[in-house]
Amino acid sequence: MEAAQQEIAMTRSFRRLTTGVNADGKSTLVDEAEIAEGELGNFNLWMTRPEGKDGAADMPFFPPPGATTFRVVRLPPPDPAMTPEDLAKLTAEFFAGVGSPACRRDTSRHPFMHVTPTTDYIMLLEGEISLLLDTGEPIPLRPFDAVVQRATNHAWLVTGDKPAIFLAVMTGAASAS
Repeated sequence: MEAAQQEIAMTRSFRRLTTGVNADGKSTLVDEAEIAEGELGNFNLWMTRPEGKDGAADMPFFPPPGATTFRVVRLPPPDPAMTPEDLAKLTAEFFAGVGSPACRRDTSRHPFMHVTPTTDYIMLLEGEISLLLDTGEPIPLRPFDAVVQRATNHAWLVTGDKPAIFLAVMTGAASAS
């Protein structure tokens, strides 16, 4: 197996440390967990909710207004053997899997174009990826470049032969502002 294929197949995890306050009012570690890759290349680390039920259980892909999600996303490189029909099926399955097929609006530039009901703070950690918007050429990102994605139509294009891994904090929003 080639090195790139081995890296794609590797299981990854991220360590999450959660702090709190003990009965004496002192800061303390309340939880330590190894977060494994979940569905669709996501590592769901934490969610805050307006009603105060914070944690990583039952995280929707898109947080509602007033809520936030904290995750790491791993996107695989494109498969050169994938046909346009396969890509159409994959995108339909992906957006059905995240519970929001309606977020696909104008896919004329790319099948993965979508609008999220969130404002996202995104940082590329490793790999090669470009941000595709409705206008202009794809915008290549380098590791540690940050994007503030404000509920606009976009797609992420992995341009290298290894997965692209980025950190995302998604905040529920009604629309771009």
